[in-house]
Amino acid sequence: MQKPQENEDNHTSVAYLSIQSDTLAMRKALVVVCYQNDHVIGNLGSRFAKMIEKNIVAKIEEALDYNDEIFFIMDSFEEGFFKTAEGKRYRIKHCLRGSKGAELYGKVGDYLSKAHVIVKKTYGSDGLYSSIKGFDEIDICGVETHLSVLANVIIARTANPSAEITVSRNAVAAKDSEMAEQALTIMESMGIKVI
Repeated sequence: MQKPQENEDNHTSVAYLSIQSDTLAMRKALVVVCYQNDHVIGNLGSRFAKMIEKNIVAKIEEALDYNDEIFFIMDSFEEGFFKTAEGKRYRIKHCLRGSKGAELYGKVGDYLSKAHVIVKKTYGSDGLYSSIKGFDEIDICGVETHLSVLANVIIARTANPSAEITVSRNAVAAKDSEMAEQALTIMESMGIKVI
């Protein structure tokens, strides 16, 4: 802290503590989970997933306005997908590497170059854990609420125990609305802000 300076009239002037703005800046991130063609209009899609597009785009625009970090968590599978634990359970080909189904859906795809892309091979992304550390506020959206969204919320919470993590009901979706509601309740029980 600077010592107060005296002026010519022996009056003490106010000393201002210079604080760098980046010291006070909160690190914020937006995480968009699996908002890909196959999850929205393809094999795993639903009308609910299509309905949240504009809300996700609004979140991306807001994040860009505030210079927040944006992460797209994306499925990417090889033809050998059916040999994985997830593939054996679902038996539904989706998000095969290089396919149209693996691309981001709709207008969300317009922001690909503005985000960090993290490819995952199962519900939760191990790459998210190291990428999201140190953030103060994290907003998570996408599909499916009770699967990949829930798994990545848990990863974000594990990486940042004291961060404020938010999930907006109008920016997540699942085919099974009952399971989605249960997932949101579980998130709330972990201290996630569900709005």
